[in-house]
Parts: sequence; C-alpha cells; structure tokens
Amino acid sequence: MRFDEWGRPPEPDDPQWWVDVTGREAGRIGLPVTFVAHDAAGAPLGAVGIGEFDPDEYRDRSPWVLGMVVRPDQRRRGIGRRLVASLDPYAAGLGYDRIWVATGPPAKLFYEHCGYRLIENFRDSYGWDSHILCKQL
Repeated sequence: MRFDEWGRPPEPDDPQWWVDVTGREAGRIGLPVTFVAHDAAGAPLGAVGIGEFDPDEYRDRSPWVLGMVVRPDQRRRGIGRRLVASLDPYAAGLGYDRIWVATGPPAKLFYEHCGYRLIENFRDSYGWDSHILCKQL
C-alpha cells in the first residue's frame, strides 16, 4: 500500500525500499510500531506507524505518525481515523503526552479532524509545502 501511494519520484520508486522501511517500522514493543486494519478475510485495508522521529530536522520532538495510508477503495469509511486513534493509548502507555505528524496539504484537514493542531508550516526537503501538527494526549 505504501509503495502504491508514494512509490514514485521524488520518493523512492523501488518496491523493495518500501518493504524494507515497513519492516523496520513493524515493531511490537516500544517504537517504532505499526498498526494494520484488515477486513474479515485478513486483507489489509490501511496501516499507520508511530516512531521516534519523522523529519530529520525535528528530532527534538517525539513520537511521530509514520506512513499513514488507507487503500483508495476503502477511504472515507473511518478506517484512517480509527488507525490514528489507536496511536493515542499506545503513545500514552509509553509515557508520551503528545504525538506529532508532518504532512502535506492534502492530509492536513484529515489530521485536524483527528484532533491534531497546526504548529508550523515548512518547506520539506523536496521543496513542497508541508505542515507540522501535534495532538495533546
């Protein structure tokens, strides 16, 4: 799903790169960890991770939402909101009192609907307008 969503330049366009990143974010204890939503037959519907940092420039803040994606045919059904909400008790259980996310304009409103508040705007390493949002737990 992540490759299908982002696997084109300027992002890496090698499917194995995305498999490797997803594997590194697939922890079960501590950070990073990934949550996957699936249907009754076990087919994946979406996934979201949480890790120590996302943009390298913001290592002073933690934890960060990573790789939030929902299959296009499953969007607007609440799957993404439930996935993001699953991060709150997990992060709180690790002792964090907030969660951060870096995102582009298309997803900004989604995160605001999930309780995140805009902290700052920035231009990412690709020159795209991006946003840092934070949710207080």
